Amino acid sequence: MILLLEDQPLISLDIEDALGAAGLNNVINLRSKQAALEWLQKNVPSIVILDLHLTDGDCYAVIQVLHDARIPFVVYSGSEKPQDWENELFSDGVWIDKPADPAFIVSVVEQKLAAVSARA
Repeated sequence: MILLLEDQPLISLDIEDALGAAGLNNVINLRSKQAALEWLQKNVPSIVILDLHLTDGDCYAVIQVLHDARIPFVVYSGSEKPQDWENELFSDGVWIDKPADPAFIVSVVEQKLAAVSARA
């Protein structure tokens, strides 16, 4: 299961379409930090694709939950990479600047999922 956190509908549709074309069809799309935090209390995705800033603020709290649970994530954002990106909090993450080809995002997701499978 892939959790997609993106508040721009066209961007989320592009990513979902690209994931689906790669056979990654189990995608949950949420548009707010609060919805993501509530969803993560009851669910464990294989990977998360997120924009750093959603309609209700930045996703640092979400990234903290992901880090604590060792869930890999891909930040796909038009924001500048935080100065503390090399911090341990971000150790399970990959940064991709917007705009990027959705196929590239899918390839990064596939690489992260393969790495997780190899660790298991």
